[in-house]
Formats: sequence, structure tokens, C-alpha cells
Amino acid sequence: MRKSAASDSLARLRAIVAKAPTAPGVYRWLDAKGDVLYVGKAKNLRSRMKSYVLPAKDPSLGPWKTALIGKIADVEVTVTRSELEALVLETNLIKELKPKYNVMMKDDKNYVYVRISVQEAFPSVTVVRRMEEDKAKYFGPYLQAWKVRNLLDALHEAFPYRTAKETLDRLNRKVEKGEDTTTSLYPAPPLEVQIGRHCGLGCGLYSREQYWEALNELIRFFRGDHKPAAEALQREMQQAALDRKFERAGQLRDAVAIIREMDEEKQVVSDTTGDNLDIIGVALLKERAQVVLLRERGGKLIGEMSFSLVGQAGDIADVVSQFLPQYYSTVTDFPDTVLVAQAPEDADTLSEWLTERRGKRVEVAVPERGKKVQLLHMASRNAEEKIEQQLAKWEAVAKRLDDALKQLAELLQLPAPPKRIEGYDISHLGGTETVGSMVVLKDGKTANDHYRSFTIRTLKDGQIDDYAALREVLKRRLRHLSRDLKLEEAAFKERGVSFGRPRKAEVERIADVLGEAPPKVEYADLLVRQDDAVVGGQRALLHAPSTVELLPAVADTLELRQFLLRRSLASAKKEKLYIIVPDAEVEDYGELGFRHVQTIPKLFADRVLPGTTLLVSLPSERKIDPSLTARPDLLVIDGGKGQLSAALEALKQSGLDLHVVSLAKREEEVFVPGNPVPIVFPQDAQAKFLLMRLRDEAHRFANRHREQRGAKHAVESAIDNIPGIGEESKRQLLTAFGSVAGIRSASDTELRTILSPAQLAALRAAL
Repeated sequence: MRKSAASDSLARLRAIVAKAPTAPGVYRWLDAKGDVLYVGKAKNLRSRMKSYVLPAKDPSLGPWKTALIGKIADVEVTVTRSELEALVLETNLIKELKPKYNVMMKDDKNYVYVRISVQEAFPSVTVVRRMEEDKAKYFGPYLQAWKVRNLLDALHEAFPYRTAKETLDRLNRKVEKGEDTTTSLYPAPPLEVQIGRHCGLGCGLYSREQYWEALNELIRFFRGDHKPAAEALQREMQQAALDRKFERAGQLRDAVAIIREMDEEKQVVSDTTGDNLDIIGVALLKERAQVVLLRERGGKLIGEMSFSLVGQAGDIADVVSQFLPQYYSTVTDFPDTVLVAQAPEDADTLSEWLTERRGKRVEVAVPERGKKVQLLHMASRNAEEKIEQQLAKWEAVAKRLDDALKQLAELLQLPAPPKRIEGYDISHLGGTETVGSMVVLKDGKTANDHYRSFTIRTLKDGQIDDYAALREVLKRRLRHLSRDLKLEEAAFKERGVSFGRPRKAEVERIADVLGEAPPKVEYADLLVRQDDAVVGGQRALLHAPSTVELLPAVADTLELRQFLLRRSLASAKKEKLYIIVPDAEVEDYGELGFRHVQTIPKLFADRVLPGTTLLVSLPSERKIDPSLTARPDLLVIDGGKGQLSAALEALKQSGLDLHVVSLAKREEEVFVPGNPVPIVFPQDAQAKFLLMRLRDEAHRFANRHREQRGAKHAVESAIDNIPGIGEESKRQLLTAFGSVAGIRSASDTELRTILSPAQLAALRAAL
């Protein structure tokens, strides 16, 4: 099974990768819990990701990749505009997420920055590894120092700025002393100035104003305006060519190429602005909405979150309006600005609400130009890619489930692929807390809102009988399908049998048929008439506004008696309905929704005789249930031949003809009615794995329900029997201290805020 599940997962991943984008970007392999295993970058995402979903025995797979692939359950991608952006984003994500299968650097020295010390009279331009809090201007980060130095060389050709460090230090000292800086510092221009490597500052050939003009052009360039530098170099290159200075023209041509490459690789995933932004990208496809939220902190893009939204939205602004309150009501890290593509009508209200939650101004804005527009385009592009990937996943899952359902119909000889499959299991703890579970697959997918649990009512505490428990669960579930009061009443009417309330002329006959009504008790009778004569009925005694006792129905046939009882149950609203029945009939009443009474009310204490049992029907359990009224196409029982026989007996008694199979745990054998030999499923059959998944889910759900009941009763048993502590005091204790252990460890002073001295003494004695 493990091998098949792994190959099935690999096939699903191949389907997803086959529709991945071919653009540059970052991919993240996830495990079954959604944790990031590995972050990687690629020039072509689809091509790179394919190398991870090769057949398991492919010789090109090394031990590292094989180990990683064995844990992969899903993948996420982020599309970027260039390889450089992918590289920077990959680095940021690795530092933020610290994935298990990535190599981690021990420091942050993998970036370089261009630093211009504008706080000085004569600033220096240097390449550094770290940003400092020194009022200088920093630009970057960049990943390759040699490329940055080549770029600075090219910019010097356009705007001469390069100067020896010694020259700048001497000029700055002169400014500090108030001395003249226009005279030359050297008797003759240094060689670097003569050959054009330096600008001539400090030699009387280049003024302070000219130097600052060059630096301002550099700052302009690093802020994103590359056009002036490219045009200046282009002009000089053309002039050098006209002057037949071909070597010089070649140098300028190379400088232009460097700037053009820089322009193409202009990145938005990291900068030195220090911005704190959340960028909301939205995509709509086939009535689905996808949101990608990019988080930028301190000018660095550090993460991406993706949300598949349920429901329908009219447009992007509508999605933004509904998404922002839901998301930001659950987080504590707020940005300064939330960027959106379309501002909703309530943008001002959203800004005000976010500001109130953060305690500091938060703006919801639509960017108009520059880097923020580029970030929003990236988020939107990734939302579009994500929704297409999700669609590919849904299509892959839908096809796999469709194939499994078709295979199941073929192997079990069903008339059509089952749309609704119900799985059943029984769970108990040594005969205590016996419960049953019903889980549902709709079109092969779990329908959690249709899951139902059953507390077994017809078994006494300590009694172990899985077959009886299963019969009870199925009968209680199937009674919602097998009986329609209106149709049954119409069928009785055709046979001359009618039902109704008593008439005055029938009072004497009622007493003869149903017996005398107890004195001083209000009551209501439901009569059975045959050819207009009273032949039976049922009496309901109203003991209190919410307490009604049903007397056993009187009729010639079991069919009529059960109909009278079910009609009485249907007509009750908010009342608890009690009934005393012979022990032998407890299971029959359990099918109709009656349960054992834990503590017998004083009203019935003297009337429950040996051989009889008091049962109750609660109003909350008589509501129409959309899951229980839905007709299943297939029932799957956890167990072997014995459990299958119990299920068939319940179906027969319910008068229903439904397809049912059982799945035994030991050999995962599938048994069908009328065949003592289990059905043989092909190896790695998707249909069988579908049944196993359903069975395991039923087992999990049953165990959870049993554990919850056990925990609840453990608390109740520990506190309920303490003299003098009633329901309200118990509720206050559990609310204040959370558990019996919390109550036990609380101080007397804390407990006295709820309990009286006598109650406190009783509590300490009991706990």
C-alpha cells in the first residue's frame, strides 16, 4: 500500500509540474504537513521541477534527491521577472524558512551594496557587504560583486566620479578646518587622472560642483533611471567611433552593454528603501478566486502566502474588500501599506480599521508607478499561476477519483459509479462509551459536514456486541430513508384505516380501547379508526411543559403501533418524550431515536419495574438531518462477514435495497452479499484504496467521538457526585479553571470566589 500511495503521489505531482509555468522563479517543495522541505530557483520552473518527479529508479537521482522526493507531497511556485530576482528571492526565503534540505549560510555576507557617503562634503563611492546606520545612501543588494564593480566602471565613463580615497580624505579634512578646497593637492596630476581612471578632483581639474553633479547622476541611476547614463555613453561611443578611437569606442560599447543588462535584470524583490508592505495579488478563474500576498519587510521580499477562496466574487475589488478583514483579523504583523490592484469602495474604512487594529497608520493604496507597481504585477501574476496550478490539481484529483469510482462500479457490479458512499465503524473501550460513526464520500471526496456519530443506546455499560451496535446504527440511520409518514398514512387510508384526534362521541370507546386516563394529568390521544370505529391509538400524558410520557401504542399489528409512535414523535416540538417499554423491545425503540435515561426522574422512579426500561427521545435528535435523508449509493462496513451479515439484517428490517460491502482489516478483503469469497481487486487498484481511505476515516471519526465522550464523562463523574455542588457551580468551576486538574490545583481563595465554605469542604474531600 505504501508503494502504491507513493507512486500515486508522484503521478499527481507530475500532472501538476506538467502545467507549471516556464518562466523564471522560485519553487518550494512541501511535505504532507505543508512544511517547506526545499526552496530552489530556476530559469524555467517547469523544466527544473521535472527533474524531481522522475521515476524512482532513475539513475540520475542521487541519495539527497531520493530522500527529498520520498517526502514531497505538494509544491508551490513564485514567478519572477528574471533569474536575478529568483536568486534574491530564493536567498530571502531560505533565510526566513530554513528548509531542511537547503544548505544554509552562517552569515549575511552574500549580498553587496553600493554605498555613497552623502553625509560628507566629498562623498566616497564604495562596494560594501553590510548596511550601517550612518546616514549614507545604500543601493542594492546585488549578488555578484564583480558585476557591481564592472557597472561602476561603466558609470564612470558616463559620469566621471572615481577619485582616490586619499584625495577624498584630504579634501574632507580641509572642509572640516574651513580651508580652501579649490587648489590642487598635488604638484602634478596623478597617473590615474592622466589616463582617465580618476576624475581629476583635488587636482584643480574637477570642481566640487561637477563632482556632486556626477554623484547625483549615480544616485539617479541606482534609483532606477538608467536612461541618462545609457544616452551619455551612447553619444561618447559614437563620437569615439567618428574620431576613429576604436579601442575607446569598444570600451564604451561594453559599458553600454553592462547598463542594458542591468536594466533587464532590474529587481524588485529586495532594495534598501526599508518599506514594510503587503502586496495583494488577485486572480479570478472559472468562478474561483485566488489571492497571493507578498510580504516585504525592511525593503526585502521575505515571503509569500497563497489563499484559495471559496464562494463567488464579482471582481477584484470585491475580493479585496472581503479578504482584507478576514486575513488581518488573524495576524499581528501589520505593514505600513497594503497594495491592491483595485481599490474597493470601502478602502477608507478598511484603512481606518487596520489603523485601529495596529495602533499605527496603515494605508490601503493602489500604486501608480515604480517598484510598487512592479511588485503588484508580480503578486497578480503569481495569483494567476497559482489558480491555474490549483485548477490542474483539481482536474488531476477529479480524474483520479472519477477513475476510481468507475473501477469500483465495475468491480462491485453497481449500476453506475457511486456518487455518495457511506462508511461505518463501531468503537468502544472495553464495552464502555460504545459509539458508531458514519463518514461520507461525495464524488469520491470527503464531505465532513455530512459526517454523523451515534452514541449506542441499546447496549448496557460494559456489554460488548459490535454486531448489535452496528445494527442499531444502521437502523437509526436508515429509518430516515425507509419511512414517509404522509405516504404511509395514504396507504393506510386505502385500506380503510384513518387517524385523528378524539371526538366527543368517542370518549367511552377511547377508555375501552386505551384505558382510563390517569387523574389530574393533561393528555392528548391519537386514535386509529377502522370503518369509522375506534380500534386503537396512543395516549400522550403531559406531566410538565417539557415532559411528555407516551403510553405504549394500542393496535392489532406491529406496523400500526410503530406508525403511531413515529407520528407522535413527528408531532412533538420541544418536549422530551419518555416511554416505559419491556426490555425485549428496547432495540426496536432505539431504532426510532429513543435512548436510555441516565438518571431516572422521580416521576418515573416507582413505575420502572423489573423487566422494563425507561427511554427518552430528545428534541435535538428529532430534527430533519440533510445527511441522513440523503440516499447512499453504497454502504461500506468496517469488518468481515459477520459485520456484513449484521448490515444486511438491518437493511432487511428497514425494507431497503441498498448496495453494501464490508472491508476486513487483516488482508484488506472486500466482501459482498451472497459470496463467501472476497472480491479480488487488481494490485494497486484505485477503487480499493478509495474504500480503505473511507474505512480509515470512519475508524478515526469513531475513535474521536468515543474519546470526547470519555473525557466529558471523566469530568462529570469527578464533579457531579459532590454533595452541594449543583450545575451552575459546576459550570462556573469548569469555566474558571478549565478542567478537574485545574480545579484541584486552585487555591482555596480562588475557589471561594465561586463556592461557599461548605461546598469548598465537600470539594476538597472528594478531590
